[in-house]
This record gives sequence, C-alpha cells and structure tokens, in this order.
Amino acid sequence: MASGLTGTTTQSESQTASVELKESYSSFLKLLTAQISNQDPLEPVDSTQFVSQLAQLTQVEQSISTNANLESISGMLATMGGMSDMQMIGRDVVVPSSQVRMTETEFPLSYEVEPGASEVKIRIYSEEGSLVRELTGPSIVDGQAIDVAWDRRDAVGLPTPPGIFRVEVAAMDANGDPIAATALTKAAVERVNFTARGPELQLSNGENVLSQVVRSVL
Repeated sequence: MASGLTGTTTQSESQTASVELKESYSSFLKLLTAQISNQDPLEPVDSTQFVSQLAQLTQVEQSISTNANLESISGMLATMGGMSDMQMIGRDVVVPSSQVRMTETEFPLSYEVEPGASEVKIRIYSEEGSLVRELTGPSIVDGQAIDVAWDRRDAVGLPTPPGIFRVEVAAMDANGDPIAATALTKAAVERVNFTARGPELQLSNGENVLSQVVRSVL
C-alpha cells in the first residue's frame, strides 16, 4: 500500500551561491598568486586592496552559511508540517474550489458570498466544458456557507451520472454589478505530496491544493 507521501529535491539557493563563491575564491587566489609572482621587488604590490577583497568574500561566505542554516530550519519546519498534514489522509476536507466530484449519494457544493448580493447564479459544467445546469441560489449573510441543492438533472430534466464537474458561482447586486463569491467543495485527502511550493494535498476531486487553504477537516 502506498504511504501517501512523495517529495521532490531541488538545489537550494545557498548551495548555488556556495558553488559560485568557491569559483570566486579560486579566481581571487589565482589573481593574487599571479600578481605576487610578477611584482617588482622594488615596488611590491599594495596588499590593502587584496585584504579588502578577501574581507568581502569572507562576509559573503558568512551570509551564505547563515542562509543555509535558515533553509535547513525552514526545510525541517516544512517537513514537520507535512507530517502533520499526513494525519488528514483518508479524511474529508472543505476547500475553496471550482471542481466538484459528484458521487452516487452527494453533490458536495456550497458557496460564500460578500454582502450586497441580490442574485446568485450557480452554473454547473461537465468535465468537457458543456453547461449541464444553471441554478439560482440564495444570497444571505456574508461569511456563511450556503449549500447548493441540485436534483442531479440537466437542463432538459434528464438524470446526470456521477463524475467530476466544474462550477461557477456568480453573484450580483441590485444594479447588476458583480459581488465576490467563493465556491467550496468537500473532498477526501488521498495523499500528501512534498513540492517546491510546500506540502500539497491530493484530493479525490482530482485537485492538488496547499494545506493552508483547507477551511475545515471533517
């Protein structure tokens, strides 16, 4: 059985900077050696400039070391967060999404609307993009999730089989101006993926979302 956890590895900025610093050190030492070897014994090279350059390289090295330590701490925190997210595997979560998976028993769609809305339209599209049904929803107090009731029939009254649907929630005020509305869906967490963006939840509706967008765990 799969563990539900995957990860990706990329070279960090501090590693890249460290490689570049080593190249700069090498170039600096070659230049210093060449100038000392070819200097006029009666007019030796002024070492002040080399000392200054060496000090600058040392400061850069210290900064890279600090950044590497911070990256390491950040990586450990991300790993801890990902391990915590693994506890959600197999559980249902509510997330903002325009992609809904309808099963034999439910169509898990709700929405939130900002104040001032006088009309709300919910458009349900097939996975291929064709309009299946348009519904009218209530516009009540903002911040409250409003469940969408759909009889699972299309525009001509034919039953619609289960599947993945794309939804669009459009709200307007009394003047016909748009009002912000957010579609929400419930989906099961199937696995946790470690990515460059951070821990991502792979959901049963086919989406991958960052764990911090989860509104609630059921």
